Amino acid sequence: MKDTPIRTTATITEKREDGKTFIVTLPNGKTSLGHSQLKHKAYRDSLEIGDQVTVEMTPFDFNKARIIPTD
Repeated sequence: MKDTPIRTTATITEKREDGKTFIVTLPNGKTSLGHSQLKHKAYRDSLEIGDQVTVEMTPFDFNKARIIPTD
């Protein structure tokens, strides 16, 4: 059985050197490593420090988050 991912908002606080990953701060103050899927490359390239993004995380690991575009 697959668990439903948790969706929340986060703020980008750091853009990593590789340009593909970000440090995001969750509403509770915790930080997480954020990444986006390759098919959303154009969205990822437009992200800057301070942007509010929507992230998905598994209930088991809050250290990694997938940044998803909002429609």
